[in-house]
Amino acid sequence: MLPRLVSGASLGLALVLHSHGVRAEEPPQGPTETQISNFLASKPASADVSKAPEAPEAPPPPPRKHGFVLESSIGAQLQLGALNHVSRTAPWFHVGFGWEPTHWFMVLAQGDLSLASTSLANPPPDPRSYALWALGGAARFGAEPFHDFGVYAQGEVGISRASSDVLSTYGYKNADNIGPYFGGLVGVEWYQVSPHYALALQCGVRDYPNLARSIGGDTAIALLGAAALRYTF
Repeated sequence: MLPRLVSGASLGLALVLHSHGVRAEEPPQGPTETQISNFLASKPASADVSKAPEAPEAPPPPPRKHGFVLESSIGAQLQLGALNHVSRTAPWFHVGFGWEPTHWFMVLAQGDLSLASTSLANPPPDPRSYALWALGGAARFGAEPFHDFGVYAQGEVGISRASSDVLSTYGYKNADNIGPYFGGLVGVEWYQVSPHYALALQCGVRDYPNLARSIGGDTAIALLGAAALRYTF
């Protein structure tokens, strides 16, 4: 009689637990911590950590741009000959627009302006200011002996004129008439990280026939020196 009661009670308890969703604890799935430790001990890592990892190789710099060019310069213009005793060295402003059909040749249309005065001349009259403007064209030949640096030389021709007849008082009768000019320029370029930009130092000479004295065989040559910024589209 007692065994039957115990068996009935066990069956009733099992039905109650089943109705409330209680299940016996299931064994854990997957490898145990001990099994993982044993596996790692038998299969050591094959990576060599004694050497530092190599840095990734830097990509090559972009090639320098070629095509249409805008260039601006600021520097000084020094007149030689007798005009050097009339006018001091004058600031010189230059702008050019060019086209590079090849990497070694460029043609430019250019204009420049220098601002001067007769501050070195003996009065009377009192010192007066004038501007010397020029418009012209140039042909430039260049080379790139190094990756970041280039050199060039150019020949140029154009027209020029003084803005007023200030210099006629000192014997320069043709200074305020439009006349030709001829010149040459050499430069060194420093290419920037951006393939569009370059910095340059320039120097050259120009012959202004209309700035020669009307009497006497005076030279009308000027020296130029400038720093330039170049942008290639």
